[in-house]
Amino acid sequence: MSAVTCIHCGGDAIPHRVTYITVALDDTLRPLFSPGPLMSVLAKAFQTVESRVTPWILRFLVRIGLARKQERPDNETLLLAKVLWEEADARGIDIWEFRLFNLPRNLFYARLKSGRQLAFEGIPQPPSGIDRVWWMDNKTELKKKLRKAGFPTADGAGAFTERGAKRIYKKLVPPVIIKPHSGSASRHTVLHIDNKEELIRAFHIAKEVAPLALIEEELKGPVYRITVVDGVYSAALRRDPPSVVGDGLSTIRELVEEENKHPDRSGPYFSQIKLNEDALKELAWQEYTPESVPEKGVRVMFHQKVNWSLGGTTVDATEGVHPENVQMFEEVAKFLKAPIVGIDFIIGDLSRPWHEQDRCGILECNSMPFFDNHHLPFKGEPRNVAGDIWDMMDRAYH
Repeated sequence: MSAVTCIHCGGDAIPHRVTYITVALDDTLRPLFSPGPLMSVLAKAFQTVESRVTPWILRFLVRIGLARKQERPDNETLLLAKVLWEEADARGIDIWEFRLFNLPRNLFYARLKSGRQLAFEGIPQPPSGIDRVWWMDNKTELKKKLRKAGFPTADGAGAFTERGAKRIYKKLVPPVIIKPHSGSASRHTVLHIDNKEELIRAFHIAKEVAPLALIEEELKGPVYRITVVDGVYSAALRRDPPSVVGDGLSTIRELVEEENKHPDRSGPYFSQIKLNEDALKELAWQEYTPESVPEKGVRVMFHQKVNWSLGGTTVDATEGVHPENVQMFEEVAKFLKAPIVGIDFIIGDLSRPWHEQDRCGILECNSMPFFDNHHLPFKGEPRNVAGDIWDMMDRAYH
């Protein structure tokens, strides 16, 4: 299956074979370099040297003409980097992008007001970033550790074979979800699985991009992205799949046509809802057709993926999160020893304590979260997470 035409990748397809090999190598090599006492000391010493030397190396390569200093964001700059860049400009922080052989590599140079020079990939990290647990971005290992520590997660496990997948499925309460154990953007993820035939089909879809498929019970409620910076809750965003809300009068097709008139659905970030094959399957699962008239207030889904390119939207949910939930998110970040962490969390009502609700839990955690989503919600107030990150860096290097 070509990455260009793959419907399981969502709107932004990835090369399957390359991704599979990359994930397999990462799974094999990363544990070998997990920080024991000696490795931790050596890693910290190396990071100290690297953090001081790398900015000078970047500047030298620019000076001799092997690299280019990109002084303003352009079409090759990632949205996340643009958000960081704009906040740095507002604070008087000197920042530019390093492009070796004129190719974008998401590598940046910055000089803080204190005079400290930084070189970073994607998101700047304080010295404490070296302590982050090595298994944070491995969904299977992460779930095991979180569950053992008492944090809410979906029941399930990873499987290498069909036989293993069937054995795990027997222990779970359907519906279940299957996804690659490593990756993001809901790629090669299948939901609503309630029979063995669909289980095997979904298992092989997940295995196209990763050696291990994660099978777990499907949680109930919206998907939220929680971002914690320097151990402190920063923002929450509800990530909605493409959907419409019934008015009791209009057909689903008419509701979609009206929703697609929203000006923000014309780009550059959000897209129109499409009544394609995937949407029709999702409607059928809800016992609808495009000509059905849903009751007033009933939300109708067209996809379970929350990707913007598929018509998904976002709503700021920072205010009103229950204090016990905030405490739990901050404890997760502390447990992971991560200065920046994006927590994907499913729950019916974020304003109520998580332990009072069924089938809620952590989907995954990301050490390089796309926090730019907080700056550009489809609805609600933008949240300046980039500002929190630069505040953290100022404290670290004051």
